[in-house]
Amino acid sequence: MEALFAAQAAVQEVVPAVVHRHRSEGVLTWALLHRIESEVLVDVGATGKHSKRLLEMLRAPEALAYPNDDRPASFDGRDFVPVVFGAIADSWAKVN
Repeated sequence: MEALFAAQAAVQEVVPAVVHRHRSEGVLTWALLHRIESEVLVDVGATGKHSKRLLEMLRAPEALAYPNDDRPASFDGRDFVPVVFGAIADSWAKVN
């Protein structure tokens, strides 16, 4: 469990810089959210401190079928927000 918390903390640390790189795009769309998620996980994975399997646990599960299009991302009505998606949405809102 400690490894999971460490990976979540690493995600929280990396997200603001990745969000900042994309902020000029204006609106957080589903497609952009997925791109940022991938970048965050690559950046965290590059440290070598967290297993790929553990980082995949933080990614949005394909089974939940989150959109991947140019509509604005919104978690309204969703019961579950994946860790990385939640961190990105929070960071995006703070920079807004």
